[in-house]
Amino acid sequence: MQIPADDLTEIVLPEMPESIFRAGLRYSVDAGQLDRLRASGIVLPDTLARAVLKRQVEFAAGRFCAREALQKLGHHGAATLAIGQHRAPLWPAGSLGSISHGDGLAIAVATSSREWRGLGIDIERMLTNEAAQPLHEHLMKAPELAVGEAAGLSLGDWLSLVFSAKESLFKALYPFVGRYFDFLDAEVCELQEQQSSLTLRLAATLSPSCVKGSLYSIGYSYFSGNVATLCLF
Repeated sequence: MQIPADDLTEIVLPEMPESIFRAGLRYSVDAGQLDRLRASGIVLPDTLARAVLKRQVEFAAGRFCAREALQKLGHHGAATLAIGQHRAPLWPAGSLGSISHGDGLAIAVATSSREWRGLGIDIERMLTNEAAQPLHEHLMKAPELAVGEAAGLSLGDWLSLVFSAKESLFKALYPFVGRYFDFLDAEVCELQEQQSSLTLRLAATLSPSCVKGSLYSIGYSYFSGNVATLCLF
């Protein structure tokens, strides 16, 4: 199974160095899509045997993209990435990677652990202001909300960006933290719109290497009603 050449044209990801390899797939949630992904060599774990079709297709599409990205990096194994603790993908030794999927779109990025320490990617559908209203207090503090207001962003646009940025940060930091942490454990301290990036600061110490006050730059981009974010360090 090959990714059509135009499958990536609609995906506008944040700027990234050439050492980061990516693969994307537009998928449909139906039995035929799942069959095609399985025919390509993607194997569903036993834990998903009774999962709903949507979850099975999303998993398979994400793993398909991860395999494609790893092959571009130089890993030619055909095995499907296994699931580790807290459902985190288990990447091959010497590599880093991240997967995001939802709303019919899957994306994966991979790189060498000799060049980078942390990598996280996330894609989210943009929220409406109405959908964002009951959520913002769980995802950001008042000073973070003010950053978006000062930039003239709507609540839906700002919350979508911040949510995605914190998801990317979680994925990048998970190997160092090894557990879930709260959205409020990281806070936006600066938005650089001209550079299409924002800075997150840890509001709590999460591990010996992820201490309170640590700063992380998150690149972002918009496309087709989605926001994509990338954490790389």
